[in-house]
Amino acid sequence: MIKVAICDDDIATTGKIEDMLCRIAKRNFIPIETEVFWEGEHLSEAVESMDNFDVIFLDIEMGQADGITVARKIRETDKNVLIIYVTSHESYMQESFSVRPFRFLVKPVEEKQIAGCLEAAYEEISSADSYFRYSYQRLNCKIPVRDILYFESKRRKVYIVTEKETFEFYGKLNEIEESLRASKGIFLRIHQSFLINYKHIKGLAYDFAVMDNEERLSISEDRRKLISKQYCAMEDTFYVGM
Repeated sequence: MIKVAICDDDIATTGKIEDMLCRIAKRNFIPIETEVFWEGEHLSEAVESMDNFDVIFLDIEMGQADGITVARKIRETDKNVLIIYVTSHESYMQESFSVRPFRFLVKPVEEKQIAGCLEAAYEEISSADSYFRYSYQRLNCKIPVRDILYFESKRRKVYIVTEKETFEFYGKLNEIEESLRASKGIFLRIHQSFLINYKHIKGLAYDFAVMDNEERLSISEDRRKLISKQYCAMEDTFYVGM
């Protein structure tokens, strides 16, 4: 079951989006459960109380709590929920990237655009439980790919860094990079020693990346232009036009 939240201070808009989602889900055999919010504060409170959603359709231009403020609050509790912004103004796109939107829809929203978003979200969620598997000290281990912040190579060992723990094993970063191409996660090779998860990049400068755990990882000089190009290309994929 895919849990979808719709948040907009316009009742007609939430009703329209909910109707379209139900039709699209039925047509594509996607099991969904929808919940409507007319105030951003109520949505963020629901998330804080562990009412976990898989997808959130969130209006940017709301009353006291705008969509970007609400999304930042949500990200404090849930870093994995897919946020789809719905707005009347494209000018908010750049600011919205700080909370990693999954898609960006411009009003008036049509069923074709909603369908593309829901189908892409369903595919993303369905593959979210992919694991990275490795062996260490005769144990076969696995970690959800979405929990990995980055891989770091030191001498013959590779360290897997998550927000809670760090794991280690013997391996080669080149081979890990190749094996991850088959997963839905997006990893960037910013340095000979670092392979980082795009979803956990908090900020990107010309010569370093800031991860969700506040660590700054160096981008090697020979990779800076490529990383900048790749990062910008991925940011562009968030936009869904008319």
